[in-house]
Amino acid sequence: MPRIRFTFSPAKAVDAVLWMLRDAWRNDKEKLGFHEVLKACYFADKVSLAKRRRPIFGAEYIAMPYGPVPIEIYEMLKCEPKWLMEMDERENDDYPWIRERHYIMLSDAEKKRRRNDEEYNSIALVELDIVEEAFKKSSSLTFTQRTEQTHQEDWLKGTKRSRNVMWYEDMIPQDVPERDELIQTLGENGLDYAL
Repeated sequence: MPRIRFTFSPAKAVDAVLWMLRDAWRNDKEKLGFHEVLKACYFADKVSLAKRRRPIFGAEYIAMPYGPVPIEIYEMLKCEPKWLMEMDERENDDYPWIRERHYIMLSDAEKKRRRNDEEYNSIALVELDIVEEAFKKSSSLTFTQRTEQTHQEDWLKGTKRSRNVMWYEDMIPQDVPERDELIQTLGENGLDYAL
């Protein structure tokens, strides 16, 4: 069977992370930890794979000691400039968040903007709903609980591969109807799916 691969969507990642930050800010939470955000992205991609037959972000997941890490989103949380060129057209040349060690917070300019769900241009509302549920789940867990919940079979298999790369086919739950056919189809067409 061909391995499943997708093309990463930096614009969707920015929209999702920005939505999480704005939701936290509305609830009087000034900043978010990388672990909380990265695990929310993982939970969201896993649910989207099972329900919609494709991930939201298409990131490459690495099995790290504290759970799966979508490496491109991790780089974006660190405000690495290489992703700025890839993001959807924005009004400025910077991320809408500020990094403080292993935390991010809304930039001052972003705090002043009023947004509603329709203003997230790159991510579909159905995807935003999945992100919202995944973020609620991630936020409700402690660091240890998030780590435990993400140390599943897909993570374990990733720890045994070169560079600890996790595979999307391992992220699809065993109880998904016609799982083998889905894996075959996604393996043949994954990179061609528009995310």
